[in-house]
Amino acid sequence: MGIVSTEAERKRTLRARARRVIAVFIVGVLIVASLYLYDYVTTADRFAVEHVELSGLSRIDRSEMERLVADLKGHNILLAPLDVYEARLEAHPRIASVSVRRVLPDRVVYVVLEREPVALVFTDRYYEIDADGVVMPGDAYTGMLDLPTITGVSARDVKAGRVCDQPLVRGALEALRVCRHIGRGFAEDISEVRASEVGLSIRSLKDDCVLLVGDVDFEKRLRKFFLLRDELARRDSARGLIDLRFDNQVVLRSDI
Repeated sequence: MGIVSTEAERKRTLRARARRVIAVFIVGVLIVASLYLYDYVTTADRFAVEHVELSGLSRIDRSEMERLVADLKGHNILLAPLDVYEARLEAHPRIASVSVRRVLPDRVVYVVLEREPVALVFTDRYYEIDADGVVMPGDAYTGMLDLPTITGVSARDVKAGRVCDQPLVRGALEALRVCRHIGRGFAEDISEVRASEVGLSIRSLKDDCVLLVGDVDFEKRLRKFFLLRDELARRDSARGLIDLRFDNQVVLRSDI
């Protein structure tokens, strides 16, 4: 019994050694093959970037964007610094974000999300501004946009490609957001949001009135107006200035 047991143990040991040798051999083959494959795909002309696609462009000049990524062509598709070109595109004031994907063997696709303006800002010229306060330069389409205009703002506070942190501009964006959210279409009839020493005033074309909302508590004050809007519409005195700055009351004035 001792001799049989020893012989069986010896065979198991040999088989285990054989399996380890085979495993090491396979791993070695895979490593060598991987090195050859890596060398091939990172040097072969077949994997050089030939096509760069830009998707999602609407307002932005396509030729301008294509120039920003033109020198990406010729790079190996696996080694190309795609994030560098992504950052170039995202630096454009009208671009909110960019995503990128590789399509082997030779195509790179950038998907662009453009900023959506929610208002115009007028200083010495017209700008567009999105909900985050990012300012965009006006172009040939700016005058065609049916958007409220924020006025009374200094040109020093509005720079294309930057976030506008001027408090009343931020307040105007907040007031417009509230009007769109709870105003039952009221926001569509706003022609102007004016910033002045008394805060914000909102002019509605359809309601033929001006809402004086001040410089704080925009949502609270506008909710008060929308709560009473139907009642106010039945009063001729509401066709003027509606002062919402006072707690628990609405002051109507006929002179605007």
